This record gives sequence, C-alpha cells and structure tokens, in this order.
Amino acid sequence: MKGQVFVQEFVLGFGFLGGLFAWVGIDPEEEILRVLLRAFFPNNEFMISVVILGIVLVSTVVSILGTLAMGGKLGLLIVAFAWIAGFVMPMGGSLSVLGALLLIAAIILGPIVCKHS
Repeated sequence: MKGQVFVQEFVLGFGFLGGLFAWVGIDPEEEILRVLLRAFFPNNEFMISVVILGIVLVSTVVSILGTLAMGGKLGLLIVAFAWIAGFVMPMGGSLSVLGALLLIAAIILGPIVCKHS
C-alpha cells in the first residue's frame, strides 16, 4: 500500500508530471492559483506573484520531505528519474525511449524502495 501511494503521489505526480509541466512551461496549479487570487487581490499582480511563489515553495519543500520520509534518498533519486522522464519524453526520438525506460524503472523501483526505508 505504501509503495502504491509513493508511486502515485511522488513518482507520477511530483516527478513525472512535474517534469512534463516544466518542459511545457506551464504549471496548471500555478495558473489556477493565479485566477483564484485575482478575486482577492484585483489589479495587484505583485501580491499575487508573491503569494504564488510562497505556495509553490512550500508545496515543493513538503513534497521533497514527503519523498524522503517515504522512500529515503533512493526514493528521491527515483522521483528525479521520473522528473527527467517527464521532461525528455515529449522531445521525441531516442529521448522518448529513454524517458519511457526511466519512467518504467521508477514505477518498478518505487514500491521496492518504500519497503526498505
């Protein structure tokens, strides 16, 4: 169970999708927050940017700490592999194959690392 949660939340969510969104250049979480915050801070893009930066930094730190807690240092390495996979898969060619292999390896190794941490 712990391994399944680790793969779903950290490997696929934080790692793979994070890399994919970095390649695309748009973070949907940030865009949704920006729209919602405009209701509270109309015509104040500086305040909106500061709040979003704080939220993104806190969520990133919490995700890294969660990864370390569930998978240890090897778990963090596996999530990094998933991030790289998400970043290189859309590029096409041999990089897509490399990304797919990294993602498969991360999905297989994720539950194993959770059992040993």
